[in-house]
Amino acid sequence: MQFTPTQMKIQPTPTQAQPQQIHASRLIIASNRGPVEYNLSQDKTLKHRRGAGGMVTALIDAGNRMEVTWVATAMTEGDRIALKEAQQNNGGLLSSPLRGQKMQLRYVAISKSAYRKHYEGFSNQVLWFLQHYLYNPTDDSALTRKIQDAWTNGYCVANQAIADAVNAEIEREDSSAVVMLHDYHLYLAPEMIRKSNPSVIIQQFIHIPWPDIRCWHFLPSNITHAIYSGLVGNDIIGFQTERDARNFLEGARTLLDGAVVDFEEGAIWWQGHRTQVRAYP
Repeated sequence: MQFTPTQMKIQPTPTQAQPQQIHASRLIIASNRGPVEYNLSQDKTLKHRRGAGGMVTALIDAGNRMEVTWVATAMTEGDRIALKEAQQNNGGLLSSPLRGQKMQLRYVAISKSAYRKHYEGFSNQVLWFLQHYLYNPTDDSALTRKIQDAWTNGYCVANQAIADAVNAEIEREDSSAVVMLHDYHLYLAPEMIRKSNPSVIIQQFIHIPWPDIRCWHFLPSNITHAIYSGLVGNDIIGFQTERDARNFLEGARTLLDGAVVDFEEGAIWWQGHRTQVRAYP
């Protein structure tokens, strides 16, 4: 994966003669897990440690080159306490306490019930298995209701909360910003962000496989359509392989009524917006 947010080349739409260079002075990263995790020690003091995952390592240097704010969900009780203190003292923003991390943190708190449904109930139990070709479809009506509940009262809630925080960060300053979203927890956020900030550049990288359209038919149609319409709110979507990218293009052609899909260019036009689909092995 290699995105260059400070100078991105956007391919021409049918009404553009030449590619345009987009310059931005700020980068807003959004993911489920943040780069810093806060926890309460036995003596009730707030401790911090670096967040898990390779994405933190990959993006840690970005703050040395431009202004960076990282938006993520508050996953621990310590995260929630740190967020509350930041809301009282600094408009909800935290400066990363870790050496070498020159960035601001904006954590988002949703109810514990909504987060469980978002993270465990839908993201991990449904999307992760489906996208790894391990999902077992069922006609069990009770399980279908459980999936719809996890979607409506978990996944949608978390995505809206993250999108609201990203929009607040976009609007906090007049300078231009690029939004970089990550992974399968935030498929709805691009469309939500674009509704409030239609001109902002949004890009997203999917860190797991993207299966062919047959797998997506295992889910209720309202969910599958919302996932695709959410993702084409991006200007650029990055996948791990060419096969993943092609699978997404095939799905968009099938599921998005009126979409124009150019497989050679890797582009989707839908409802007046162009989305570039790329592979970043």
